[in-house]
Amino acid sequence: MKLRLKTQVISILKVLQEKDGDCLASDLARELNIDYIVLMSAINDLKDHELADFKEQDVDQISMNEEGVNYIKNQLPERQILTYLAKKNIKEISLEELKKQLKSLDDKIFYVGINNMKKNRWISTSNATGENTLFVITETFPPDTELEKFLKTFKKKEIRDFSQLSKEEIIQFNLLNKRKLMKREKKTRRVLFLTEKGKRIDILKIEELKQVSKITTEMISSGTWKDYEFKPFDVTKPGPLLKGGKIHPVVYLINEIREIFISLGFTEIRGPIIESAFFNFDALFQPQDHPAREMHDTFYLKNPKMAKLPKKDRVKAVKDTHENGGESGSLGWGYEWDEQIAKRTLLRTHTTATTIRRLAQFYENNEVPPIKVFSIDRVFRNEKLDKSHLAEFTQIEGIVIGENVSLCDLKGIITEFYKKMGFQKVITRPGFFPYTEPSMEISVYYDKLGSWLEMGGSGIFRPEVTYPWGIKNPMRVLAWGLGLERLAMLKFRRNDIRDLYINPIKWLRQESY
Repeated sequence: MKLRLKTQVISILKVLQEKDGDCLASDLARELNIDYIVLMSAINDLKDHELADFKEQDVDQISMNEEGVNYIKNQLPERQILTYLAKKNIKEISLEELKKQLKSLDDKIFYVGINNMKKNRWISTSNATGENTLFVITETFPPDTELEKFLKTFKKKEIRDFSQLSKEEIIQFNLLNKRKLMKREKKTRRVLFLTEKGKRIDILKIEELKQVSKITTEMISSGTWKDYEFKPFDVTKPGPLLKGGKIHPVVYLINEIREIFISLGFTEIRGPIIESAFFNFDALFQPQDHPAREMHDTFYLKNPKMAKLPKKDRVKAVKDTHENGGESGSLGWGYEWDEQIAKRTLLRTHTTATTIRRLAQFYENNEVPPIKVFSIDRVFRNEKLDKSHLAEFTQIEGIVIGENVSLCDLKGIITEFYKKMGFQKVITRPGFFPYTEPSMEISVYYDKLGSWLEMGGSGIFRPEVTYPWGIKNPMRVLAWGLGLERLAMLKFRRNDIRDLYINPIKWLRQESY
């Protein structure tokens, strides 16, 4: 029966016959510029036909690391410095001046070079004049040292067998290793060789094997399929990893939250990103000299610089609340409220501004409660970026306007929301927030961490916030605000909040729908 082999296998057999001796598999793969695995697959084909084989040897191999490879190309630091001095014909120079001139060498490498020049007796140094000075003491340009000769041997052969080193070479290896320029690894290498049959066989008598992965209709109709060998399929191996497009995990989470609130009877609302200080601060009964309004917390705009305010009677109602409490029964803040400050434009710092706009709409349209709305939207704060803070992030906020609603109703809504999100244990405890009274902090128990985590704040809007919009006792407004990113970091097991927006591709591919 005539011997049939693949084209590449025949080529490798021919090369092995020409070498007429053993050779390393790694060297042959490099020489033929083919993948090592492809080469060994071909050798196994030759082995099946008793034409070639290989033996394995444990070796202690050494090679240069990245810094060492750089010195093979550009010389050791001591030789670089000496070459520079010879080129400039410098016999005496201060170390500080020389360091300034040799900007290509960092401080550590520079002083390593100087120390080795001293050891080689190429230079001497002295600070007799009060300044550390270098003197070239070699009369001629010195030939390569034994260390440099050993280094250059890796130009021809990048990897060497430690057991093949001479005593002198071991000394030089230890010197380079001490300078952390060498790598030493235990490896298994394969030595390829031909069998007697492989040495004698005539390449011209081997028939080229045509291999295909699938059969075509033309091959069947012509009968030529008999001339081909079909590549075997390993059905136990996993198929290719499909990397199709999908919804971003954060968008998926937002949609999930949106569906939960809608299922609870809420309607989504949206508001402008560019907001007035009136809706962002004043309508929430925040005094105009409050530190949170300062530039270090808030992004104010130059264009447009001023915003339009709502109807004059509502502006006056907010003004009176600040100055003397208005109709709310409060004493107010007791200062003269400035309309120009309220007109300033900014990037909203919370979605509560959107909530207040909904209260204004409720008043203007003379709506009948209950009203249940939520918002999932971007907010902006002038914060330093780190693993737990962003200057631009997303808030989840909601309100319920109704008669005689209480903290029990609020707790029930929040608990139901988090249970639908997968957190079975939810607790609330007394808290303080500027525009709600009473107020509650919300915490959930996270099984994977085995601890309670604070998620946001909630409460009932103060009369100073609701009375200017005609919402008076027994009508109240339940309100809560939660951070989307805090929830997302737990759900997606991310330690850095920035991952949610810089989009590490590995995470995006692995995250399930």
